[in-house]
Amino acid sequence: MPAPSSLAPRPLSLWRHALTALMRGFYFRRVRVLGEPIPTHGARLFLVSHRNGAIDGYMALAACADMQFMLSAQLLRHPFLRLMFTGIPVVRAKDAQRYGMKRSAFGDPLDSACAWLRAGGALGIFPEGYSEWGPHPLPYQAGGARIARRLLEEGVAFQVIPLGLFYRAPDRFRSDVEVLAGPPVVLPAQAGNEHRRFWEKRIGAALGAALDAVSVDCPDRETFEQVERLAAAEVDAAATDDASASYAQAFLRWQTASSRPPVPPLVPLKKPALWAYPCIAVFYLCCAPILGAGAFMGKKADARNTVSFFRFIGGLAAALLWLPALLALFCFFPGQMLVLAALSGVGWRQC
Repeated sequence: MPAPSSLAPRPLSLWRHALTALMRGFYFRRVRVLGEPIPTHGARLFLVSHRNGAIDGYMALAACADMQFMLSAQLLRHPFLRLMFTGIPVVRAKDAQRYGMKRSAFGDPLDSACAWLRAGGALGIFPEGYSEWGPHPLPYQAGGARIARRLLEEGVAFQVIPLGLFYRAPDRFRSDVEVLAGPPVVLPAQAGNEHRRFWEKRIGAALGAALDAVSVDCPDRETFEQVERLAAAEVDAAATDDASASYAQAFLRWQTASSRPPVPPLVPLKKPALWAYPCIAVFYLCCAPILGAGAFMGKKADARNTVSFFRFIGGLAAALLWLPALLALFCFFPGQMLVLAALSGVGWRQC
């Protein structure tokens, strides 16, 4: 395999794989990948719906662990953020205005993306460019279509895979997430002497239609909230009989239904068994600095779709200080700390 250009990102480090596992395994209760089989080799361009801020990339990695991303340059502006993110920086208009970033400082992101795919890598992009917890996708940007058109012109073999992200509750600790993979996109060939601009638009339309087919795409917020409740009620009703019941697939089914029943009442969250409360208390006690820092930072989020990201930033910063302290306590009180760790693990599972 040829080496990617100097602008292309390197494979994910063990640290980032560990961080991804921590985000998906600790903060969320369950992250499942459903839908079509996902190719594991060769150049793959993943189109990912953008629902929950910078957290979305961690969820998409469940579908392809070696995926690199095109990401907002604001996520690389600080050393602490660079501990959490890596990839091909893209300076959006908002980044240039808010942080004074210059596009020329990072090179051409499309050149880097194409280089990575030519090298046989897996690349994830968020065609919306921005995330929002809304009823339908934000307008798709042209970057994905330009990448695909350039590679088709060069005769590069690659596949395009759409991934829809579905969160039961984007801002809740220990919620469920599903990543729904669609079939590889069939890209239109250039027609005769068709100008590349029009060809690119047809490619963009094919990409957008494929992502819409596996994503939240309701006409308005009222319908969105109705479909959310119907999908949640269907999964909750099947939970005792069918552990594979899918929120994402139920959501899409109700989203495209010609008629829908009245919205079911909100079902209270299932309470833990009485025996679990002492274990949960131990968990909160042992992780109090981490959870407290996360809760504090979560209040600084400017929208529902950024709450989890802010919580994770705060929790990670606190964990880098608190976990060494717990390790030091373990050296002096190994037996007691093992008991606390066991009880905390049970409490965490019951949250």
